[in-house]
Amino acid sequence: MSVTRRNFLRAAGASALVLPTLSTADAQGTAPGSPVFLHGVASGDPLTTRVVLWTRVTPPPATLGRPVSVRWRVMADGRPSAIVASGTVTTGPERDYTVKVDAAGLEPGRPYQYLFEALGATSVTGRTRTIGARPTRVRLASVACSNYPAGFFNAYGALAARDDLDAVLHLGDYIYEFQNGDFGDGTDLKRVPDPEHEAVTLADYRRRYAIYRTDPDLQALHRSVPFIAIWDDHESADNAFSGGASNHDPWNGEGLWRTRREAAARAYREWMPVRERADQPFRLYRSFRFGSLVSLAMLDTRTWRDGQVQPDDIRGLQTARRRLMGAEQEAWLFETMRAAGREKVTWSLVGQQVMFAPFGPAGRRVTNPDAWDGYQAERARVMQLFGSLQNVVVLTGDMHSSWAFDLPPDPWKGYRPDMGIGSVGVEFITPAVSSAPYFTPEQEARFGPQIRAALPHLRYFDGVNRGYLTYDITPDRFLAEFHVTADVQTRSAASERAAAFAVEPGLPHLLRA
Repeated sequence: MSVTRRNFLRAAGASALVLPTLSTADAQGTAPGSPVFLHGVASGDPLTTRVVLWTRVTPPPATLGRPVSVRWRVMADGRPSAIVASGTVTTGPERDYTVKVDAAGLEPGRPYQYLFEALGATSVTGRTRTIGARPTRVRLASVACSNYPAGFFNAYGALAARDDLDAVLHLGDYIYEFQNGDFGDGTDLKRVPDPEHEAVTLADYRRRYAIYRTDPDLQALHRSVPFIAIWDDHESADNAFSGGASNHDPWNGEGLWRTRREAAARAYREWMPVRERADQPFRLYRSFRFGSLVSLAMLDTRTWRDGQVQPDDIRGLQTARRRLMGAEQEAWLFETMRAAGREKVTWSLVGQQVMFAPFGPAGRRVTNPDAWDGYQAERARVMQLFGSLQNVVVLTGDMHSSWAFDLPPDPWKGYRPDMGIGSVGVEFITPAVSSAPYFTPEQEARFGPQIRAALPHLRYFDGVNRGYLTYDITPDRFLAEFHVTADVQTRSAASERAAAFAVEPGLPHLLRA
């Protein structure tokens, strides 16, 4: 096909109808609680005995520019008087008044409640949980591509209504850097991003996170379950790589890419409940272990990647030295997954951003060189790694659509779709929370059959609906369920299951469930 993902997304965004439905206050996301804690609370990066807690203080004008003392406490779930951890931290303008605490000394596999106090006010109470030391079941969800002006965050509202999740994986594009109207116009829905112009500076990115975090559904999800998040490109700029981005123009007033990237990363660390490393501020790739049941490696496919090549540059697409992860992260991934294999962990999960499965035979023009198709030698090395392990599941975002793949190294040679012979793992791609879908309905009717016919390893595809994925993981089964949400022009927590697939241990291919 000659139609690119980007053209489809722009076409879909341009064709979307915008219908006002809520009052200005509701649409802008006024949440319950004190105005001192306007942006709610959040938790993230759970471990067996600790979890990151987050909030932001909005000081009154009289105290702007001054440090603020914030008290935090963690309580046994359902017993607010049973304080199990507490402390005091100081925040100020140097970190945009955000607060992040790595609360330690907790018990494995336990739910907890937490809150913050500052300037005579108390935040809403959040709920979080630690990872179990020896879990026999883990329930996760994945989301991606949440674009504020494009519509309401219905997927967040639907997930916040659940009470069975251990963590939510956010697989990238938590915010979008575009100016209003460039990739969704929020005027009629009263969801105009702040600032209205493209986010470029540290102040811009901070304001962009702040407006996103006023959304009531995003706040509800954050205060109900811990996040495990990773960035993609729009947290900085479209199609970002180590040396720039397609949406960065240093000759048109946007300055050095290094300066912009540092600003974007700093705002992300301030506003997201991710565990920070002072010695490596750009290192966001990390791993989590759910006992001997699940190993989860979260990749960063943006910070160290080489620049994208042209779709018809066959030599560039296949050259061995080009990397999506960078040499250090690639070595880390290999060791992390091999260690899980040596320790007999049942399921090896990889959370990452862009489509991993091949979208066309090697040696031909690719549709999307921003995905792993543009870095074929590195993908071949990772496929070889997967083939040496058991029960590999790749969890992906970015595509604004739902996909389920078997992962044979070459789907057009030596692969049996009927039995999954030749597959070394599986991949699930989560749809967008609110960004424009991959296809309009008319485009799906035209191109969908071509995609399904061209990709023997593709087991499921929905290019028109938004939503999320859930995963129910036991020693005997990995169950993935695709959920579709209501149209994002109307705020709704309704969702329905669209499809489900199971993977059985030792059989690295998809089964309809």
